[in-house]
Amino acid sequence: MKKIVVLLMTVLLLSACSLSNTPSGKVEAFLNEYTSMSDSVKADMETKVESENLSEENKKVYLDVLTRQYKNLKYSIKDESIDGNKATVRAKVTVYDLYKIDKDSVNYMNNNSTEFIDENGAYSDNLFNKYRLNEMLKTNETVEYDIDFYLNQVNGEWVIESPDRIALEKIHGLYNYD
Repeated sequence: MKKIVVLLMTVLLLSACSLSNTPSGKVEAFLNEYTSMSDSVKADMETKVESENLSEENKKVYLDVLTRQYKNLKYSIKDESIDGNKATVRAKVTVYDLYKIDKDSVNYMNNNSTEFIDENGAYSDNLFNKYRLNEMLKTNETVEYDIDFYLNQVNGEWVIESPDRIALEKIHGLYNYD
């Protein structure tokens, strides 16, 4: 009986390992890095937030926006095509539509500019960013995108090419679809 269990476990483990070394498996693992908030995703988020010209308070809110975006990212693999050592995987992602919120926030600012005047009577980026980021944090509007991921097989292992700017903007929900 133990031999059968060991044999079954070995077959399952080998199957799982081979499934994860498929182009689709690699894309799923890549997207799971976002939904599980891996250390590398957290580090990238913190670098991105630190590079923005935001107050410390707004940086915290921006981190919350990105964390919410990634944890709630939904995806499905739509298609996989393999041509020798190259592959393309098309995934559909569903994310919060932060692009729309950003655009709506600018329109709101343009129509309500007095709300973003500081105590010195000058326009305040800080007040606008606070408004915009809080709007992003509370949105439930989502958008769906198709993203093509390109992979190469190197020494028997499928490797994702670095996603381009457009793919990353789609994952972040900031892609300009107008």
